[in-house]
Amino acid sequence: MEKERGLVLVTGASGFTGHHMVMEAVRAGFKVRATDVSSRYYSAMYEAMDVEFIPSNLTRREGLDRLLEGVEGVFHVAGIHNYSTPDKVIFAINVGGVENVCSAAVKAGVKRFIHWSSVGVYGYDWKSGQAVTEEAEKLTPPLNNYNVSKWEGEKVVQRYAGEEGLQATILRPAAIYGKRSEYGLFNAFKAIWQARDKKKIQIIGKGDKTEAFLHVEDMCRSALHVYDLPETVGEAYNVADDSRITSAQFFKFLSKEILGEERELQHLPMGLVLTIAALSQFSSKFTGKKPVVEKATARYMDYDRIWDNTKLKQTGFRFKYPKAEDGLRETLEWYKDHGWLEM
Repeated sequence: MEKERGLVLVTGASGFTGHHMVMEAVRAGFKVRATDVSSRYYSAMYEAMDVEFIPSNLTRREGLDRLLEGVEGVFHVAGIHNYSTPDKVIFAINVGGVENVCSAAVKAGVKRFIHWSSVGVYGYDWKSGQAVTEEAEKLTPPLNNYNVSKWEGEKVVQRYAGEEGLQATILRPAAIYGKRSEYGLFNAFKAIWQARDKKKIQIIGKGDKTEAFLHVEDMCRSALHVYDLPETVGEAYNVADDSRITSAQFFKFLSKEILGEERELQHLPMGLVLTIAALSQFSSKFTGKKPVVEKATARYMDYDRIWDNTKLKQTGFRFKYPKAEDGLRETLEWYKDHGWLEM
């Protein structure tokens, strides 16, 4: 651990990326205050690391002055990442919550603000094989309510930076994976394990679209990296590793690592999957059960996802896991050792 630095606030601290951000900030020598609606099962971890946890509801402005008191920097991780979340709810935290935290940060005189966004803000109608840079024109609107909310959240941060002098940097991560994730790529891991008795692994579409990945440690390390660089203030950065593998290659890799052999793929036509998703989401309104597949997830699989990380690298940042295969193997071993694939 480095010499203790100032006090920073980590929002969304009880989520997957948030609790990793807490750990990395402590390792970097920061005094950390963590916040979320609850501590979930991380109370012991917070206590062991001498992290102060204060519960909060970021959709409400009340109480945030206390939360930001004495804070030098904010790592704003908090957000809802669930495509089935009603628009009213997802916008309340991913946009309204950003507004409230930015306002409180300016009032408290916070020196640095690192904001979590998403590479999904660009839209997805890009030529096959073309890497998307931070300066790229948005050819389409963001694909779903989550990415629309992240783009609107970015606009809030940009407004506070321009009008209130908030020293903000925006990070746009690709699909984040790592140990203890309960969603995202973990759903793919679990689906393959649950299909272990079948001869083929089901995959949406042709499997010819390029995937984008990011290890959670690299996400948190990039946030700490830009925090200390004045030249990154007012900038946005793609945070994605160097991988360029297709969905088919990804699922074959997972089947080999999880099941010990590379299984054949059964390609489900996109039209069929979208129909199933529509029916599933409609019925979920009445049953309360999570949809079998979401339309937004299916559509996500139908586009290339290639994000140029040159701008971040030019600041001197180096990925610990530049190749997804290395980080994924390590992550999968953790899931196996802890019995998560059998959940």
